Amino acid sequence: MYRKWKRTVAAALMISVAGWGIGGAAGEAKAADRTAFYDDILTQEADWISSMPFASGAIPTYSDPISNYGNKYKVVPYFTHFGLLGLLEKPENGSVVRNYMDWYFARLNRSATATAPAGSVYDYVVETDKQTETPTGDFDSTDSYASTFLDVVRKYVEVTGDSAYALQHKSDILLIADAMLSTQQVDGLTWAKPSYPVKYLMDNTEVYHGLEAIEWLSGNVFGDEAAEASYRQRKEDVYAAIQGLWSDTKQTYAYAKMNDDSLLYPDWNSFYADATSQLFPIWTGVLAPDSERALRLYNTFNEHHPGWPQLNKSDAFPWAIIAYTAALMGDRTRVDQFLASVKTAYIDQAHPWPWYVMESGVTMLAAAHAKRLSDSPAGWTMTNLQDGAALTEQPYTVEGTSEGIATVEMTWTNEGAERSKSFRAEPVGGAWQLPVDGLTNGDYLVDVTAKDRFANVMATQRLRATIRIAGENPIAKAVLVSDRDTLRRGESTELKVLAYREDGATPVDLGGASIGYETDQPALVSIDDQGVLTLKGMNRDMQALHVWASVTKGYDLVRTDTLTLGVSHEALTMADEAMDRTSAWIADRQLDGGAIASDAAGQQIKPALSNIGARGLLLREETVPNVQRYLDWYTGHWNWGDRYGIYGSIDDFRLNGATGQWTSTGGYESASPTIGTFITLLRQHYEKTGRFGLPQSNLDLLTGGIGIMRSQDADGLMWKLPDEPIKLLRPNALTYQGMTDSVWLFRHHFQVSGPADYFAGFADALRNGIQTRLWNDAAGAYDLSSNRLGEKQTADWSKPEDAVAQLSPVYTGVIAADSETAQSLYAKFNESQPAWASGGSFNDFAPAAYAAALMGDQQRVAAYLGRLLTTVKRAGFPDGWTVEQAGYVMLAADAIRSMPASASVSIENPEAGKPLSNGVSQQAKGGASGADRVRIELRERFGTFVYREDIAVQPNGKWHASLKKLKRDVSYELTVSALDAYGYPVSGASASTTFQVGK
Repeated sequence: MYRKWKRTVAAALMISVAGWGIGGAAGEAKAADRTAFYDDILTQEADWISSMPFASGAIPTYSDPISNYGNKYKVVPYFTHFGLLGLLEKPENGSVVRNYMDWYFARLNRSATATAPAGSVYDYVVETDKQTETPTGDFDSTDSYASTFLDVVRKYVEVTGDSAYALQHKSDILLIADAMLSTQQVDGLTWAKPSYPVKYLMDNTEVYHGLEAIEWLSGNVFGDEAAEASYRQRKEDVYAAIQGLWSDTKQTYAYAKMNDDSLLYPDWNSFYADATSQLFPIWTGVLAPDSERALRLYNTFNEHHPGWPQLNKSDAFPWAIIAYTAALMGDRTRVDQFLASVKTAYIDQAHPWPWYVMESGVTMLAAAHAKRLSDSPAGWTMTNLQDGAALTEQPYTVEGTSEGIATVEMTWTNEGAERSKSFRAEPVGGAWQLPVDGLTNGDYLVDVTAKDRFANVMATQRLRATIRIAGENPIAKAVLVSDRDTLRRGESTELKVLAYREDGATPVDLGGASIGYETDQPALVSIDDQGVLTLKGMNRDMQALHVWASVTKGYDLVRTDTLTLGVSHEALTMADEAMDRTSAWIADRQLDGGAIASDAAGQQIKPALSNIGARGLLLREETVPNVQRYLDWYTGHWNWGDRYGIYGSIDDFRLNGATGQWTSTGGYESASPTIGTFITLLRQHYEKTGRFGLPQSNLDLLTGGIGIMRSQDADGLMWKLPDEPIKLLRPNALTYQGMTDSVWLFRHHFQVSGPADYFAGFADALRNGIQTRLWNDAAGAYDLSSNRLGEKQTADWSKPEDAVAQLSPVYTGVIAADSETAQSLYAKFNESQPAWASGGSFNDFAPAAYAAALMGDQQRVAAYLGRLLTTVKRAGFPDGWTVEQAGYVMLAADAIRSMPASASVSIENPEAGKPLSNGVSQQAKGGASGADRVRIELRERFGTFVYREDIAVQPNGKWHASLKKLKRDVSYELTVSALDAYGYPVSGASASTTFQVGK
């Protein structure tokens, strides 16, 4: 160990934390207070649940009619069962449970159907008279409803001793056990229900628990050893099948197994069902709470969703099942935090929604188990580091003792450079050692944290320390300079760090030094390891950006002063100007909640149009966050099952001028293209940001038989609506693009081939339907639609909307842009609409501009954009302009930026790197093709911008200019760009050279 300090450290720091096994009268008082806290919750919740039953014995989800259920009551047995499991923590309420079980037995489906096994029970809607009950004819699941009821029966018998009741209903109980297993497949796992062939981790762990209950009932109540052994074997089979969902690589369970045997693994950032599902093996007993796997899963959940005890998470419901799991794990800290949160927010506030019977019952389970937990003694000391210590050598090992502590973490923050480094140690045998190394000289804030095995912070300490380790050629000052003083979007500059010793003049060689660059605009600026800074985007009010560097050499760490670079909003090219103005227009349509109004006046939201506009926003760095806000709004308002049974559709919205409120129209034009364009947006957002906010199951549902494919006919094409049987060309093309993007996401993001191959088959069927059912060989074009009778609507090429629709297969990828079919369609389009780029309607032809860009027709796209910009500068965007049209303009402009340049320039003089020997008078010259004018820009290297000038290209293709304002002994950069007909630099048509004027 290395312990060279300016003074000896021998002081020990002892930290005590309330509740850590405090002895004596204080500890007894605290334990009494905690018991009273738990008892109060148990009493209040038992009173609330026991007040809810109807005369029939049924217990509704909530104590009052609520809008979620059409202002009626609803009985969802699964929710009620959890409420009763909690209520039985107060055995005196056994009669309430018995009455409910009577109700349940009386409503068993006695005969099996294709969708309802014998022994199942439907959900029920109950009128406000609390007497009129109507079965819904459906349920969320059959496996979990049955398994949780068996749990209730077992607990009822255990706490009341009323085994006679269970014996009286033995045949019904066994029928319910049969219902639980009725969807079990050869792999041992159960489907959620016959009509929903998905095997969920959550459901199957509940089946495991239910089998444990029926095994117990068979042996301890029914006295049937053979049945007991049979159910034990079935339980072990389910256990083995659940373990088959485990991935050693991912260290998680798959939360679902699809009908094609593909496994859906969780995204820990997705709260439900991904992350929450990983806790179900713990509370159901599939995993022992003291097992290493249970601890890892529980701690990983808390890492990703740390706010759940304070009800701070993405889901509106309290999720007491997490607190119950925490109690089983022995994590009293989080259990108490959760119970205090729900007591304040719900229990003491007369149980407002979304508190409901399941939350109440499981909260009772959590409180009851926490009440039975014993306190564990804990303490912590640090023996050889005290406030004000000075370290003169490294490494140094900090030491201490601990009891009940799993980790000790220490973070050293350099106060001058504002850089931190953390260290971590795990105590062994009641002692811990933490080697500290790799810190640079300076004054430090040292934060020490002691955590239990659940990563709860049990103690903290802050102190100050200094590191002073001598080295050669110490750096006293560092200066950051830039090759350019002002940047436009897309431009780069070279950064350079100069270092000096204490005299401020003697340079320090930075060979071997580590230089890290930082900026106040990290989302809009990139800086590579060589110090090349690129301005990728800019906010509208951004006039400057700030950058600085930290230099580390040996033990020295020096931060440069902040360098300010100017920001120019001048567009580099016409395409850039079009994108700047159009992205700003789309962004102005975004509402506070994240929705993007589709029209110029901001009166309507049509998500099918807004999805295209949002794709345009992804093409500007500063508006990428706008897209995340829109995605959040969309998923917060989509229909998770609409009137057609389609998942992921979303209604159009309209602004009420009188109230200022946005209201749903109650419908949409067509579900499949809306979902399809949303999936395309999801893919492009993922490619741009690397983030994908939806779980795999959601993408599966969006694409599959209750999403897009809900509208798919046998010929592969999509109906507009289930009650409007017409198949339209452009919506089908947009849907195809969305389906292929879904396949791409399955392959590249989720990296699963099963769903990818499955949906690829249906995407191919859709493409084949477009190419065979809608293609008209005689016309050499697509029919616009086909109805149920097979009647087709042919295109009228004289109508812009018909002509533009012919290009939709091109810009959605149904046909390749370089295919003969695409070339033929585009030729017919230009023949029928010859003036579309030079004089046609902007609104009609925005999608055509995007198709033309994909076809490589730079000339027509440039004509369209140039004319649009002229109009926008003079009078704003055209009347009737929508975010969809704006989105296509963005896509078109972005596409032509990457095309080969339509012009070229060269610089013959001055020659690169050659010093000028004839003073400050210099002629520049070169050649240009494809342009009538060029732009000369001169700037000092690591200095300031000098000037710029537009000059004509001579008939012989040459240009020349006198360079002005040159200074002796200064290096310059000369840039020459070809200009287009609108006065913008041509993308990719520029040349640069550097030179120096002699002394």
